[in-house]
Amino acid sequence: MRQQPTRAETAGRIAVGLSAAFLAVLFLLHFLEPEFDPSWRLVSEYEIGHFGWMMRLAFFCWGGSALALLVGLWPFLRTIGGKIGRWWLLLIGVALFGAGMFATKAITDEPQGTANTLHTFSGAVVILTFPVAATLLVRSLARNQDWAAHRRALFWSTVVVWLGLIAFVLSAAVSNSINPAAGRPGPQVYQGWPNRFMVVVYNTWLIVVARYAARACGDKRICPKTSYPVAPNA
Repeated sequence: MRQQPTRAETAGRIAVGLSAAFLAVLFLLHFLEPEFDPSWRLVSEYEIGHFGWMMRLAFFCWGGSALALLVGLWPFLRTIGGKIGRWWLLLIGVALFGAGMFATKAITDEPQGTANTLHTFSGAVVILTFPVAATLLVRSLARNQDWAAHRRALFWSTVVVWLGLIAFVLSAAVSNSINPAAGRPGPQVYQGWPNRFMVVVYNTWLIVVARYAARACGDKRICPKTSYPVAPNA
């Protein structure tokens, strides 16, 4: 008899699909909007191009992936850190929707306007705190027996997430130290590729964890605690 998918399985598959959609749209935008030099322009700037709606859709996909993963992980996060992490992941998901709703301005323009301010705030929440949330969630999952076989993969995927943040932050600092006359983000500050590396590894982490969430209780008729009972199909 074939069992129906658990909530964790369904949510995990949705999260994988949405993060994959984000990556696919981002890849396409490099060809659709070549005016944004990827060596120094940020991915958010695709929102102000001819295909800005696609970048907004991509942010919504990313936010939806975070929220779907939250649903899938909820019953497994039993430690204090895990409970903090799941609310933090909720905040990140909401911030990603904010990044899609409020378009940024070009990095060369003066940072003015309410929409740009809200986008900048939303982006800062995601960029600066995603690794912290990922660490809290992985530490909690590592203590759950259902995730024992995945601890090493979870650990290394989280290490790469931190490397993504560090690479992005250092890119601007190093570029400014080499070109002190630059003064502000521009063609001399090569933060575009590190920015893309960062968002790719953030979404890769979501995909990795979501895939394991889809398997974590796939052989059980009921998921831990808050999961719903699953009736077999004849």
